[in-house]
Amino acid sequence: MRTSAAFALDVRFQWRHGFYGIYIFVCAFYWVLLHFVPEVYKEKVMVLLTFSDPSALGLIFAGGIILLERDQGIHDPLFVTPIRTREYLLAKAASLSILSLLAAWLIHLVSMGMPLSPLGFSAGILLTSSFMTLLSIGVVARCQTVNSFILLSQVYALPFVLPLLGYFDVWESKLFLLLPTEGTLRLLKSAYSTLTLRDYLYSISILSVWNYAVYVWARRSYEEHILMRVGSGGAGR
Repeated sequence: MRTSAAFALDVRFQWRHGFYGIYIFVCAFYWVLLHFVPEVYKEKVMVLLTFSDPSALGLIFAGGIILLERDQGIHDPLFVTPIRTREYLLAKAASLSILSLLAAWLIHLVSMGMPLSPLGFSAGILLTSSFMTLLSIGVVARCQTVNSFILLSQVYALPFVLPLLGYFDVWESKLFLLLPTEGTLRLLKSAYSTLTLRDYLYSISILSVWNYAVYVWARRSYEEHILMRVGSGGAGR
């Protein structure tokens, strides 16, 4: 119940600060951009766009929201309410994942039509967006400024883009199988080609394991660097 209420508050917060409006503009830009991509490359570019933007939306927006909440002094009164850290984090991950899903579907429908596997495509977006959101929260908890967050978030996210080297046939390594984004790319490709059951099981499993691991890390980071400072004259500031 509290998670649902926190989710609704987050959606209103994102709407009020123009996140949905920004993504309507971003989707329109991608739609125009894809018109100039040759047909033979369109599927590959579409997977890349979906991977790098709507899926990774949480990486930038989650950190921005936490910093904004910190500047507005929202954390101090928020955590004297019954809401728990787990509910706060899950609401953030869910609300930004929904925004990612809507953006990805809008771009895909207007540019490429219905995905071959709607469930596989959606699972790839949701699990990747929640992973990136929680990663972002773990990072921003350690940062005091926007600049330090932007720099540190890129450092933390860099290893997770390595599977793109295999996707573009630059460098193949079985080590990429250990990264969640290898599962992301496979699920996103299910929009255009049939995946085996083994691919689905692997992709969802690796993304789920990494989601849980980054959730534990984000929760500890948030409690240690922000929550423990609530009431000290500025949470984490």
